[in-house]
Formats: sequence, structure tokens, C-alpha cells
Amino acid sequence: MILADADPPAIWRTDVGDGHRMTTVLIRSQMVEPLSDRLQDAFGSTGGFRLVFLPVEATHPKVPDPDEGGETGAPGETPEPSPDSNGTRRWSPRFGRISREELEEDIRGSAKADPVFLIMVTLATVVACVGLIKNSPAIIIGAMVIAPLLGPNTALALGTTLGDVKMIRVAARSNLIGLAIAVALSLVFGLSALPPELNNEMVARTRLDFFDILLALASGAAGAIAFTSGAPSTIVGVMVAVALLPPTAAGGMLMGAGQWKLAGGAIAMAITNIVCINLSATAVFLIQGVRPNAWWDKDRARSATNRALVIWTGLLAVLAALIAWAW
Repeated sequence: MILADADPPAIWRTDVGDGHRMTTVLIRSQMVEPLSDRLQDAFGSTGGFRLVFLPVEATHPKVPDPDEGGETGAPGETPEPSPDSNGTRRWSPRFGRISREELEEDIRGSAKADPVFLIMVTLATVVACVGLIKNSPAIIIGAMVIAPLLGPNTALALGTTLGDVKMIRVAARSNLIGLAIAVALSLVFGLSALPPELNNEMVARTRLDFFDILLALASGAAGAIAFTSGAPSTIVGVMVAVALLPPTAAGGMLMGAGQWKLAGGAIAMAITNIVCINLSATAVFLIQGVRPNAWWDKDRARSATNRALVIWTGLLAVLAALIAWAW
């Protein structure tokens, strides 16, 4: 009955022995999460039950495209059937995003401070410092492409949206470790290689204005949309990195050179951008309907999200007031 409600283009059933059966369902990405939720509610406590999500690149014959009239409903959305007997709808639109389980797996893996993350932060910081010293936007873009801090910041926003305390802790820890490495390495560059006259690229990272806030808000939203749509994260990682690594590296270098006032401006820019990125990413997850499945988790997630939005918005208001006062 559950699979019939989902109306998938194709279903295959295979007996795998020991009284178990494998059911393979071909289904559009918008329908994965609502189908997964219903299956977990119905069979989650059954021994041997497991859902496995596999991406499909293409099929032949082609699955009818709803945008071409193959299915009903608005373009890019999953059509909603009539309400059940209790008045609740069986399916809800997912706005073309991947399922919650796929989203969690992608972001959780990119939020860990594993050796690869540490190496990428180190390399990105070195590239950013060299670009700042040589006053080269092209080299700084190289640091942006590496984008090591995209994962932890997106995970922090997703963790608050889902009320996942473990994910929040892992993401916060990775963020702190990544920023600490960036500051420490850039401080060494500041002690040994900072030119006596600050160039344009360095000065630009010490002057915070409202355009920097807009950039960070757009960066956080772009990063969240990239993850939820399944797009390659490196495409928008450039936008996120431009708002984090360069000002952090500039702040560390200026501290190493003893220019504390300018260093404070660069660090303030980095903090402001972190606040904006998390605020906009959390808003995107809410708008796209990213929620836990269980009702008790939903209450906890709603509370965590409300607190996070209040905190991020309050911090942003304070920082905006400081910018206006400085002007």
C-alpha cells in the first residue's frame, strides 16, 4: 500500500534467502524522503529492515518528467495526493532537494576534523597567506576553491535545524580547529613575511561594511542550496571560502606583525561572516522543509532552531550596529 501510494515508475522484488526479500524501487528524488519516512514508521522496528539509498544517473526508457507533463503537480515539486482519513497528507513537496538521509550523510562526512580536513585547511591557509602577501587575487581565489570550512559551517546549520546535538558538537569542534590552524599558520607568516606597507588585498580584509554582510548571507544560502540539491559543493565553496579564510588569514598575519587594531577588524569580519553564513543556511534548511522524522525529535529540533536563529540574529544585529557606529 505504501509503495502504491508513491506510484513509482518501477519496482523489482528479489528473494535473498533466510526469509528476507529485497525490494528495489525507482523513484524521483523529491519522493525519497516522504517514502522513507512512511517505510520507517511502518517497518522501522522490524528485524532485518534496512533502507539503502542509491543514486541513479539515467534510465532507459526515460522516466516521465513532471516539467514536460509526465506527472501532475507544479514544476520541480512532488504532487500531493488527497488527505488521508485523519486529515493528514501522505506526501509533501520537497522542492527538488535530496532526501534528509542523503543530506545528513553528505554533510556529516564533510564536517569531521579528519586528516584530510586538517591538510586542506593547512593548504588553503598557506595559499591565502601567499596571495595576501603578493597582493594577488588569482592566488587568493586558489584558497577559495579549496574551501575547507564549507562542510563544518553547513553541518552546524543543519545540526541546529535537526536538533542533532552530536552533529552540532562535531561541526563546532571542526570549525574551531580549522580556524585555529588558519590563525596559527597566518601568524607565522605575519612574523616573517608581512611587507611593511599593507597592500590592497590585505587592507580590504580589515574594513567591514554592510556589503560584506550581504556576501556572507548569500554564501551561506548558496552552500545550503548546493548541499540540498546534490550539486557539487566545490561550486559554491568558492563563495563560502571568500567570506572566511581570507579575513582569518589576514587577522593572523596582522597579529603576527603586531598591528592589533587592524587585526581586530579582520577577525571581526571573519566572525561576522560565520554568523551570517549559519543564519542564512539555517533559514534555507527551514524553507526547504528539512525536519526530523520522529515527532519527539521535531519538538527538540524546533526548539534548537529557534534558539539558534535568535542567537545568530542577535549577534548580527550587534555587529551591524558596530559597523554603523564605525561609519
